[in-house]
Amino acid sequence: MTEFEQQLAQALERREPPAGFTSRVLAAASQQPTRSRWQAWRWAFALRAAPVMAALLVVAGGALYQNYERIERGEAAKQQLLLAVKIAGAKLYDARQRVVSIGEIRGAGTEEEQ
Repeated sequence: MTEFEQQLAQALERREPPAGFTSRVLAAASQQPTRSRWQAWRWAFALRAAPVMAALLVVAGGALYQNYERIERGEAAKQQLLLAVKIAGAKLYDARQRVVSIGEIRGAGTEEEQ
């Protein structure tokens, strides 16, 4: 056995309590104030309320996360809509340019015939 183990065994070996130890402990315990009914009720209420509060926090967190997700989906839809409007505008511009060029071609042809 090492020196450390010997010291540990010596520190942990059973010893008899000093004389009068039991009476001193009982006397000190009787002098401590007892809890009133109100204090006991408050403690019981706190023990029951803690899981309820935790559940409310989880529900509130879930609601906040759902709101965040809804906003993110809305922003993504907005970006898609803006892109669609931009593409549609470009297509309309191309179509207008074709109509104008066709009108110019026809207009030039009618002038030659006259």
